[in-house]
Amino acid sequence: MRANPQFIEPAFDAGGPRWPTLSDDDVLALENTIARQSAELNLRLSEVVDLYNFQQQQANELQAAREEIDRLNQAVLALEQTAAQHKTGVAAAQDKIAVLENEKAGLRQHLDKALHDSTVLTGRLLAMESTFKVREKNVAAALEQVELMNSELTVASAERFKLVAAVQAERKQHRNALNEKTSILEDKIRKAEAAAESRGTQIKTLEESRRRLNERVEVLETLSKSEREIAESKIKRLTEELGRGCGNHIVAGQR
Repeated sequence: MRANPQFIEPAFDAGGPRWPTLSDDDVLALENTIARQSAELNLRLSEVVDLYNFQQQQANELQAAREEIDRLNQAVLALEQTAAQHKTGVAAAQDKIAVLENEKAGLRQHLDKALHDSTVLTGRLLAMESTFKVREKNVAAALEQVELMNSELTVASAERFKLVAAVQAERKQHRNALNEKTSILEDKIRKAEAAAESRGTQIKTLEESRRRLNERVEVLETLSKSEREIAESKIKRLTEELGRGCGNHIVAGQR
């Protein structure tokens, strides 16, 4: 509530010089002047209060903007930590892929060795077949040897078939397992990269918001400073006018 200022009549010393007697018109004019100055003073006080309230509102908005900036800074820090964790997960997945690649290379070496052994065995079989053909010419003389060679050839063929079948089954099993693991890891890597890209986009958005809020804070600080200077100038001007009005009133009273 705004208090209306009350005019306090100055106390005059009864023993001093005698003041001239004022007429009713002079008294009425003086009262009108006092009322007008009191109304003007009340108006100036209202303006000062309004300026003070506006300045307080600007300060509250500035404080709210600073709190918002602090909150955004904390959110950016949390997102950066999450992005670092995702990068660590991606690095771990890449290490696992490297291990699987090494295992794949080892399996390939085993398969190459098995193929080499199969080639050697095939060569042996071909040599045995050549020997069998040569020995066919002497069937009558080496029938028992031929039968023995046929038995050995049958056993060798069975072993070769079993070896080839086992190698193919093992190769297919390892290839399926490796393809499945590789597909799972690639899917995890794609998800981790998508999450990291999303986090990066959010970080950029938050940084842009923080930049805009900083610009707004600077504008509000500039406006607040300008309004404060204007208010101080008005208060100073009103004080000077009030001082001059009181001086003129005193001079008019002395007259």
